[in-house]
Amino acid sequence: MTDEELTKELSKTEKEAEKKDKKKQWVEKMIKSAKTYYKICPYYDKKNGKCFLSLGDRCTRDGKFETCPVFLNFLENKYNEISARKKILPMDFTDLTVA
Repeated sequence: MTDEELTKELSKTEKEAEKKDKKKQWVEKMIKSAKTYYKICPYYDKKNGKCFLSLGDRCTRDGKFETCPVFLNFLENKYNEISARKKILPMDFTDLTVA
C-alpha cells in the first residue's frame, strides 16, 4: 500500500469513529435529559410492568432506563432516522417525542 492509500483509509476510519462518537454523545444527552423529566422509563407501563418499546414484553429492568438496551436501541434508531432525513437533532428528550 502506498502512503496515499493509507492516509485515505485512516481518514475514512476517523470519520466513521467521529460519526459514532456524535451518536453516542447525543444518546447520552437524551438520557440525561430524560432523567430530568422522568424517574422511571417513559415507555414503562407501571400497571402491567410492560415495556411499550418492546411491543408489550415484560420489562426486565423495572422501569430503570439509564442502561436499558431497549431504550438505548430506541434512541440510536431515532438518531439514525433523524440524521437520514437530514433534520436537526432535538436538544431535549421532550422534543424527541414530537420529532
